[in-house]
This record gives sequence, C-alpha cells and structure tokens, in this order.
Amino acid sequence: MNSNKNFRKYSLGLVAGLFALLYLPQLNILGSAGFKGTADAGFFNSDLETFEEVMDLVSEKYVYPPDHKKLFSAAIEGMIKNADSELVTLSKNPGINTVRYKDKDTRYELTYDKDHDWDELQKVYYFLHDQSNKTFTKKNLESSAIEGLMSSLDTYSQFMHKDSFEKSMRDTEGKYGGLGMVITMKDKRLFVVKTMKNSPAERAGILANDSFVSVNGKEISGMHIEALADLLRGYPETRVTLTLLRPKEEKNRTYTLTREIILINTVEYKTLDSQIGYLKISSFSKQTENQLKEGLKQAEENGVKGFVLDLRENPGGLLTQSVKVASHFLFKGRMVVYTQGRAEDDYHEYRGLYKDSLYQVPVAILINQYSASASEIVAGALRDSGKALIIGENSYGKGSVQTIFRLSDGSGLRLTTSKYYTPSGIDITEHGIVPEIHIANDVAGEEIQKEDQEPYKTGSIQPSLTLKTSSLNKFFEKQGITLSTEHDSTVELALRILKNSTVASKKRSMEKAHEIAANIN
Repeated sequence: MNSNKNFRKYSLGLVAGLFALLYLPQLNILGSAGFKGTADAGFFNSDLETFEEVMDLVSEKYVYPPDHKKLFSAAIEGMIKNADSELVTLSKNPGINTVRYKDKDTRYELTYDKDHDWDELQKVYYFLHDQSNKTFTKKNLESSAIEGLMSSLDTYSQFMHKDSFEKSMRDTEGKYGGLGMVITMKDKRLFVVKTMKNSPAERAGILANDSFVSVNGKEISGMHIEALADLLRGYPETRVTLTLLRPKEEKNRTYTLTREIILINTVEYKTLDSQIGYLKISSFSKQTENQLKEGLKQAEENGVKGFVLDLRENPGGLLTQSVKVASHFLFKGRMVVYTQGRAEDDYHEYRGLYKDSLYQVPVAILINQYSASASEIVAGALRDSGKALIIGENSYGKGSVQTIFRLSDGSGLRLTTSKYYTPSGIDITEHGIVPEIHIANDVAGEEIQKEDQEPYKTGSIQPSLTLKTSSLNKFFEKQGITLSTEHDSTVELALRILKNSTVASKKRSMEKAHEIAANIN
C-alpha cells in the first residue's frame, strides 16, 4: 500500500506561526545530549571538529554496528561530489582510489580501521582545499563530508545545521513565536483560513479569506506557502508588518503585530451522538497529553461512554508522549512498547502509567498509511491489549527511535539509536500496524491499486473485514447522514460500532462491524 514511503502534504492548510510542516514521520525523541569528538585534530584546531563529533556519535550510538570503511568512503565521496565536477574526478581501483584536481592528484586507501581511515579522509580534505586555492572552503568540504556520511545511514538519521536544528527543537517543544493564523494557497495566492482564539492575528482583526500582499515590505506574489510561514514565524516579542487584501472591500489593510508564544493544538475533541467522544491527535509534541486531558475532562462532563481515537495522517513525535497517551486507555503496568538498541542490554520497556485510566471504555482507533512512529506505538499498544479495535489502512511502518544530539557548534544530529516493538513483539518497520477492519479507499475516481487489494505480507496479522470507502459513503448517505472531511464515513462507521457499548470488547465490536457490513452488502 505504501511502497513509496514519502509523506504527502496532508492538509491544504498550513498553520503559520502555529504548526510545523510534517512530511515525514516525526522523531521519537528519547532525549537530547551534548557530545564532543575525541580525535586529536579537534584539540589543536577546529578543522573537521563537527565531522569528528558526528563520526563518533555514529560509531557509538547508531542502532547498527558501524562499517567505518563504508562511512569514510561515503564522506570522502560526499566532498568530491559537491566540488566542481569538471575539475575534480575520482578513479576507483581495487584497494587504491585516486582523487585528481586539474593536473594534481592524491591517493587514498580505506580499511576497516577507524584511525587509519580518519587520516585518509583528512588527506583528501586538505588536498581539495589547498589545490583549489581555498575555493573549496573548509566549511563547505566538512558539510559535504557529513552529508555524505549521513547518506550512508537510514533515511531517518539526519544532520541539521544550526538554523534547521533550532527550528526542529522549537517544533518539538510544541510552542514558538508566531501570529496564530492558519494559511493556505489556492489559485496561486496565499490566504488566511482562520485565526486562533486570542491570538495576535485575531486581536488585530484579520479575517478568513484575507489574502497576503506583503510581509515587512516583501512582496508575496509567487511565494511558496512554506516561505511565507517562515516569514510569519519568529522569536516572541519581535514585530512583523503584514499587508493583506480584504476581498469584500477590495482594499489593502496593513497590520504591525507582535509575535507571541503560540501553543500548537495537537488534540481536537468533540462529542458524537451524545455517547461517543472523538479525539483527533495530529502529532505528538510536549503539549499533547495536557491537551488530551482537557478533551477527556470534557468527555467526562458529557457522559461519554466510548472513544474514537483518530490517528490518521499523524506522522508521530515524542516517544514519551505516545506512552502517556496510550496509558490513559490501558491498565496501569501493562506494556505499551519496548525498544531494543545495538547492545543486548540496551533494552527498555515502557508501561502504562495511570491507575485511574479508561481501560474498560470501548475504543476504536483510526489509522491510515500516513500514521507513523508514535501513532503506531499507541495503535499497537491498544490493539495488543485486546480491547481497542483498529480501523483503516495499514500504517506507515516506522519502527525506529531517533535520538537528538546537540553538537558543539550549535548544529544537531538526529540519529537512529534503537528499534521499537509492540507488546506482542511485532516489528513495526516490517509489518506496520494492521487494522482489524481494512478500509479500501476507492473514492475520487481512484482505482484500488493491487497493493491496496493485497496490502498484507505473508505471516503478518490479517484484517478480519474489508470495506470500500465508496460503499460506506453510499450506505450512510442513503440513511441521511451528512458526511464531510471532519466526519467522513470511517468516523461514522466507528461511531456505529461503538454506539450503545459500555464495556471494551473487541469481539462485540467486530460482531457489530459484521452486521453493518452485511447491511451494506
């Protein structure tokens, strides 16, 4: 189903100053740590100091044992690749490789010895820098070496320059300076979708459908939505001037606003049909559990007897938050997830935290092929508990944990340090989370792909029931149900399965699902 594991943009809207772009599964961050390289070169000067730190971290912390020959080879080729290809060439021969710049050359030979290969990398580094008369700067050569090294690891391990690292940490915190508005692009123009309650944008009187003309005097015409979002975000207490066109008045309005700390709203709650609570979790930031508690409190006041937990399009986030969220629906002490690192003793279990949990309340969890990482931890834990029913598509399949390391120059390293497994031992990367009720998305004129008809690998858990989105849509619409993007046919199906249930029973939920399927057929 998701052989092409590239996340699509899952919303037309982007929250400017409020929300982070989420294309790939987010980090399951165990913690951040400072780390200093130990090789001698960093002691005498700063040449390749950051590269040393990265190499040492990969050697010691990466989930798989390091192949130093492969790592240094990728780093050297990274430097060569990003140099002027017309002037720099690489000739590979068994054992000996030759780097040529114009009419000069140097040779290097890599082994599996880290210290030897480190010397060989420095030889190429200084050769390119010196022979080019410093055209190839040390900074650029080092960055290219790091990027080459990281490219030889898995797709989730990444080096982040200082600015990118600061943005990543800010987004993970779940709060940063912004204006509190949702923006979108249509007809190649950028518009306000809505403003957040009590935000600088709302207080200034900015309205939905206002279109952007300029920011700090910079014309917006032709600008991409991400670039506009970057202009609107910034440090708290800094000011930004916006000019927007109000369509009804055909008049430009200019506002000077002061950025404030904006909490990212990752949890939305509403009550369905007076009995069932609906919780939509869009990501797992440091704010998620507190926002979940607010929704659960409202649900208690409304006398809710079951929950639909919607994790569709949720790319993940913090491992600690996924454990806390799952704990609200599990018996205290029950395993949520376990992780296994490179070393045999690098094993950690995470168990349910709360005595007063909702483990007896029926729950249906909605997932799709874009549910990843922390989402899969929650879905897998509740599925393995035998209580929650999983509805939707096979999840993304990201079963690795990334740890964030802050480097001495302010940059950062996101490194895969372990893999995680559901309580029953399911390898998420291999199988993903398989729903009991598979929803085949065949709407919008799209034909069901072969991999959607047979999305489950041999030996994996198989769905108990498969339903088509088109069939669900027709069935509910004939019954007078108004469907929308916020309340689609999968949400309605989950609602009907849980309705009138008072105790968590997967068997009973599946019986009701089969009754509905029989009526559809």
